[in-house]
Amino acid sequence: MKILAGKIAKKLKAAMYCAIYEPELTRVWPYKGKRREPAFALFAKQHGSPLRHYKDGFCAIFDKDAG
Repeated sequence: MKILAGKIAKKLKAAMYCAIYEPELTRVWPYKGKRREPAFALFAKQHGSPLRHYKDGFCAIFDKDAG
């Protein structure tokens, strides 16, 4: 998770949002037929990059922290 958080933070230094696609998401949160969006939202909140959008099986989009 630390590696993913670092990757998101690095991308957000240069852009307003960061899309992380399913192959990377599956490494941290294996898909087991359950909704993962709450886990992504909690991860985003803990790392200061709010979750803007999640499309099941495709990607999660994180924003720069509004604060």
